[in-house]
Amino acid sequence: MSEKPAPIRIKPRNLTARAAYKVPGNPDNTRLDGSVGNCFPGLEMDVRDLDRRFFPGLVFNAVRVPLNPVPEAPENTQGFHLVYVDYFYDPMLPDDSSAPWVQDLLDAYRGDIGAKLSSGRWFLAWVEQGGRRILFRDDKGKPYDGMLVWRFIRSLECGEDHPVTIALERRNHDGVVDAPPVLLHGYRRQYRTEAGVFDTAYDPGELTQSLCNPWSHDFRDCGCHYWPSNHPDVVTAEVPHDTRLPTGAPDDPVVAETYLDWLRSNKSPSGNVAALNTVEQNRPFQIDHYEVNQMWSDLPIVVEGRETGEVYEADTDLPGVEPYESVAAMVKDLQTRLAPMEMTLSLQYLYAYFSLADPETVDSERWPTLKDDLIFARRALLEVAIGEMTHMRWANQLLWSLQGKDYEPVLTPALALPIGPKRIIPRSLRPLTPEAIDDFIEIERPDGFIDRAYAQCVATLEHKAFTDRRLYALAVRIDTDGDEHFLRFRQMKDVLAKYQSGRGTPAYLRPIQVGSETQAQEALDLFRRITDGLEQAYQNEAQNRFTEAQEYIQQVRDTMKSFRVAGEALAEKGVGIPFWPEVET
Repeated sequence: MSEKPAPIRIKPRNLTARAAYKVPGNPDNTRLDGSVGNCFPGLEMDVRDLDRRFFPGLVFNAVRVPLNPVPEAPENTQGFHLVYVDYFYDPMLPDDSSAPWVQDLLDAYRGDIGAKLSSGRWFLAWVEQGGRRILFRDDKGKPYDGMLVWRFIRSLECGEDHPVTIALERRNHDGVVDAPPVLLHGYRRQYRTEAGVFDTAYDPGELTQSLCNPWSHDFRDCGCHYWPSNHPDVVTAEVPHDTRLPTGAPDDPVVAETYLDWLRSNKSPSGNVAALNTVEQNRPFQIDHYEVNQMWSDLPIVVEGRETGEVYEADTDLPGVEPYESVAAMVKDLQTRLAPMEMTLSLQYLYAYFSLADPETVDSERWPTLKDDLIFARRALLEVAIGEMTHMRWANQLLWSLQGKDYEPVLTPALALPIGPKRIIPRSLRPLTPEAIDDFIEIERPDGFIDRAYAQCVATLEHKAFTDRRLYALAVRIDTDGDEHFLRFRQMKDVLAKYQSGRGTPAYLRPIQVGSETQAQEALDLFRRITDGLEQAYQNEAQNRFTEAQEYIQQVRDTMKSFRVAGEALAEKGVGIPFWPEVET
């Protein structure tokens, strides 16, 4: 029987990813797990530029076979072309190093080999590592394309146990090798330091220099309609000081809720008109490609969805993030505040989900788009509710990992939700009214009070005393997962706004009220089976009885299907499930 594979541990390798909270002003792609870095131009970086410095002291470019070469062009220009020798200030080649291979390379670059490599066109001929040599020519002697060579270079291993030997060849105008090869011995560069920062061998801008030129031309149409983009689509306007509320929002509610096209050509106050619904409608009023190339540096900075021309200041009412005084303090906070808070959120969102009308029964003649919008809203709200259930499970996992045999599952909802240091919302079972959506948006707001609730856990678990990095990664996941919930509620608000007449129940809602235990007996029995099953599953997982835990999880999933059917049947009768007493005692 084969040995059990070692567990895979994921550890953030850049400083931003290890921050205890989402750093204000930093876009999502500053986190390593949010990057769309790729080996093709058009995205935020070109990873081929990392390998151009794979060997200390040398800089290469991966050159493709030209598609339409001119007759006078040199032959065989493809491959890994040596651009220049660059050993000054290379962090792998310090002058005072005691490593023989470092001094040998420095002597070579300073002497005849360095002078030789500075004359003519030199290319990588082969590399050798671990007793295996890879030649960069095909069976007919034709040099490989630069992209193919790059893929081989990408596969080289780094570290003191993996020395690398390379051979460089000089090609004349006819593409023929006209000089003896140059052999060099060293090691593959490790691109990031232990802090996760790129090696200082790379110059500023070097990792993006091969992207589309100019990048802003491609940037023009990379909005929400092109997946790799991270630039804003619609934004809210900058708020002048004399019309700003203490919270930073404008005093005019219309201005606060009006979303502008970030690429609008008219940046004056008179141009601050609401963005239209489609790309085609907005296009005539946007700056064009040539204008972006000239004006890209004038596009406003956007922080938390709002344009700003000033220095950004985080909410001063929010306290700084400090680790807990002790593990016991963190456990207590998870038990009494964080895990119960997740339970309350999931139940509030479930209640709101059942308040949404059945898409199949709406008046499609009066509201032609309501069916599709309800399908979206119901799916989105259910996803958010399930997300909060997942957070509750993760909070319990933190507890059983920290408490061991003393662990007791936490599945009791909290009595209230803090959304600021001075504002607490009592838990409530409400339909998804416009007012409820506004509260849910505030609850899930990025960098808000609840979004930062796990920041102390992250700061504590980041400490070296915790050898199990899975706990740290788990806390980071919960801490950063709320952004998606915020965006979902913002989208729901925009989609459902047109069905609010201001009189009576909005067209997208069922007129439900919290029912009695007698009315909702079947649904409540199913709900208790769900919580009992989760309690058993968590207990078994805490004791590493994963087979038994999975059996309970499957039972819970099956019961939740029946619970959803029962909840829908009650909602059709105008009855909401009383997850807790309507009148608190």
